[in-house]
Amino acid sequence: MDSSSSMTVSEYYGINDKISDTSSFYDISHKILSPLAQLIGAESSVFGILRKNKQGMNASNFISNSVDKKSALNYEKHFQNADPVLPHAFNSTQIYFQTDKSKSFTFTLSNIINPRKFFCGQYYQEFLRPNSIQHILTMGIPSNIDNSLVYILGFHRYSNHPFQQKEMRASSYFGPPLFNILNSLELKNRLHDRDLIVSGLQNQISETGLIIVNKNYNVIFANQTGQKHFNIKPAPKNRYLVLDSSLKTEIKSRLPFTNKPSSREIKFNHGAITVGARIITSDTNNQEQRIILHTRRSGHKSINHLEMEKYDLTRREAGISNLIVMGLTNPEISDKLCISISTVENHLRSIYSKVNIKNRTSLAYKLTTVQ
Repeated sequence: MDSSSSMTVSEYYGINDKISDTSSFYDISHKILSPLAQLIGAESSVFGILRKNKQGMNASNFISNSVDKKSALNYEKHFQNADPVLPHAFNSTQIYFQTDKSKSFTFTLSNIINPRKFFCGQYYQEFLRPNSIQHILTMGIPSNIDNSLVYILGFHRYSNHPFQQKEMRASSYFGPPLFNILNSLELKNRLHDRDLIVSGLQNQISETGLIIVNKNYNVIFANQTGQKHFNIKPAPKNRYLVLDSSLKTEIKSRLPFTNKPSSREIKFNHGAITVGARIITSDTNNQEQRIILHTRRSGHKSINHLEMEKYDLTRREAGISNLIVMGLTNPEISDKLCISISTVENHLRSIYSKVNIKNRTSLAYKLTTVQ
């Protein structure tokens, strides 16, 4: 290792061990940001996830070390679009990863700006200068899971002492372990979301939409019915779906994220769709929160599960009963379930016998509640 990095072998392995021991995004502040900031002489630091889609580029999921919360929120809401660091970090990190599989890209703010123009600009005058930030060193870490995102780490100095090549070199030594751990955490998050989706799909009726959104109001899952209800287009591999903007606004106003566990549930009509929404909080991943949406066309009826259990209907009988309630005919049920009409009729005879009724109208009356 180059001695000009001012880092001993012991220091390298000590920081590397801390990075490798990061078990959730919650750990990033004290196991990644703090030791790296101390190594390169930064007075504050921040981590974020930079995503690019058709609407543009957005940084979110910020985790900071020694950064004022008000300033961090102000940056996220009002100034990130004026920050030249973000597009340079995203584009350069992607290029270096795609061309030579480089697992990090490190640069300083002074490398990419025209000082005369930059220091007269709004971003510097209204954000960096009031927060006494003089110099910024940035690391971009590519995602091996999703090429629409890049992890960014920013390190700040308040005094007029620019970051030197030795600090850039020292931080770049940790590109590989950062690449491994951040991609591991992202994969862990996605596996957790998959488990959530599987759990949410259990006992779901086909006419009910299921949509799961993350804290950025990106759709991480939508079944076919949910997609139809809000015209959600299927996304390419490893990309998030786009939520209807008016629905997003309504959810944000009615059920805002609080960063605290909540059992609150709401129901509202959005156009012709009835939406039930609740927030769930994970026990892992820094208590990551998700919003679960159940959607149904207003006025539709659904199976009353207590009644279904009372009559001991099988899963297939319950499914057919639900389609009867929705108004489907025997041939339509046959087509939908890929079974013969005679099989549908056999199931109906069993259902009628268990529920002690003689026709579809009576079945609907006994087994449904109006949503």
